[in-house]
Amino acid sequence: MDIDLAPALVSLYAFIVGFLVGWFFPRGRLLKAVQLRLLKGLHNFFADEEEYIAHKAQKIKRVVKRK
Repeated sequence: MDIDLAPALVSLYAFIVGFLVGWFFPRGRLLKAVQLRLLKGLHNFFADEEEYIAHKAQKIKRVVKRK
């Protein structure tokens, strides 16, 4: 059997880290709360960006009308 030690150790460490992250990941009601907070923050970010772009478009329209 020809197995290099380094790739095997990296795979083992990746498995252990993945297992620990999965173990400590919130479940149930806490998971829903975390997801809601994250999605609400994302929604607010994109809503603000959309408003910012609309404001810039209106400003450009006003400048073009003046000329």
